[in-house]
Amino acid sequence: MFSDVRLTLGAAFAGCMVAVGLSAVLGFQTFLYFLIFPSDAFRYKALVGWIWITDAVHTILICTTMWRYLIQGFANPDTVNIIFPTIAITVAMTAIITLSLWQSSFYGWRIYRMSKRNWWLTGPIAFLSVVRASLAFTSSAEMIMTKTFPEFTFKFKILFTSGLSLSVVTDVLVSGARYYYLRSLQQGYSRTQEVVDAVMVFTINDGISTCAVVIATITFWLAMPNNFIYLGIYFTIAKFYSNSVLATLNLRNWYRHRYTWTHPIGLSIRKNGTTDGNERSHRKPISNDPTNKHDGIDDGRVEVFIDRQVEYTVGELIRADVYVPENA
Repeated sequence: MFSDVRLTLGAAFAGCMVAVGLSAVLGFQTFLYFLIFPSDAFRYKALVGWIWITDAVHTILICTTMWRYLIQGFANPDTVNIIFPTIAITVAMTAIITLSLWQSSFYGWRIYRMSKRNWWLTGPIAFLSVVRASLAFTSSAEMIMTKTFPEFTFKFKILFTSGLSLSVVTDVLVSGARYYYLRSLQQGYSRTQEVVDAVMVFTINDGISTCAVVIATITFWLAMPNNFIYLGIYFTIAKFYSNSVLATLNLRNWYRHRYTWTHPIGLSIRKNGTTDGNERSHRKPISNDPTNKHDGIDDGRVEVFIDRQVEYTVGELIRADVYVPENA
């Protein structure tokens, strides 16, 4: 069935190397998270820990698979027909990571909050996520039972394709919902709009990257099921989802420092201690220079202007999509 080793074991090995590289990026992001956000709530630290552990297990499964193909099956051309249990478990782990991090628990919960508990939107997303995971678990079980790629491809091609297709649909719904609710926040101060614009760009790129990887997997799976190009791409799917969530959490620090600005606040104080807040935006600060004359100010009033730095956290601007309050 399989002939060209470059398109079988070569493609799978290339996908394995890319997956290991993405896993290294995830490890670095995990380190940054605990370095930058030591005071985050326990549940968010637990989430990051879960991401790192599941990614490590996923990477070990991929590397073990390649060991069995390249080392144990060395000089045996029929080895490429075999579906090792580690491949089946990798499919199940990909479903677990996808369900728990991207399509349901993490972004699904944020869409639920952003939409003000709109179950008509979050309900279908959760349902499709569960169905997609169920199809992946079923595919994993059938891989273990059939044990060979030719038989699995012949009997369960539609099953595996349906699971990947639902993943694309769910990704589009998640990214589209985030984009829609972020657009509604494009109002107020110009800096507020800049924050939202930056998050929207990240959201679009994030959704495109994950969708593109899954679509590429489907394309090669349907067009060239007799090689391992689709398998090499499939190895990286879970890595993109995991890195997406960690990038979302770590970008809070960049947003916070990039979009912090100051506003001068004027305060008029009379001699009797009363204040007139209505005039604060129409006055100019008084210089400390004693030679500077201010003929427009009468002797019965002292005007004080305070320069206060106000930090607009991303949590206030984009509610629940990207920024998670540290003590929430």
